[in-house]
Amino acid sequence: MNTYEVIYILGFDHDDWDKFTVTARDEAEAKSKAIDKVPPGYRVKKIKLIQTHNTMEQTKIQNITPQGTFEYNGKTFHKFDVILENGMVGEVNAMTADKWKEGDECVVKEQTTSKWGPRLKLDKPGFQQGAQSAKGGGSSDVKGIVASWAVGCAMKAAGDPAQEGYDSILMQLARLALKARSVIKEEVEV
Repeated sequence: MNTYEVIYILGFDHDDWDKFTVTARDEAEAKSKAIDKVPPGYRVKKIKLIQTHNTMEQTKIQNITPQGTFEYNGKTFHKFDVILENGMVGEVNAMTADKWKEGDECVVKEQTTSKWGPRLKLDKPGFQQGAQSAKGGGSSDVKGIVASWAVGCAMKAAGDPAQEGYDSILMQLARLALKARSVIKEEVEV
């Protein structure tokens, strides 16, 4: 699946425009989705591919050319232009100058296109296996965080821990916080 940016305008007035993104297999599907999503009275002006998702495709680095360094958020990154055996070409950034070399096995996590050209995100094979839990993405972790939040809210509202029935009051307030969270979450408009 690819991500396309859709720019739409009102009539022929180029000052009254907006944009959104759609995910589609190809430009034809993106156009169909865009037409369905554009508000009445507006028309699609432009559909542009902004991201190609070729996630987890394993290949080798056929050629790599250093392109210097740059600073971002106080860290130094090394830029490389790479050509992969599967035909993909793009710029890759790394924290160290020796992270990648010709012949290295790699996994293409993502391919994007910006105004500066194609960019790739690469990983070492097998490295992405634990990535979900390393980022805290496990459902058990999320439940723990939400439960801690509810207990924290309840402790603030429950009052003196020395009062009789404090544990019961705490549990009731935590459950109330969770219920209120789920109701309010459904009402939030983004």
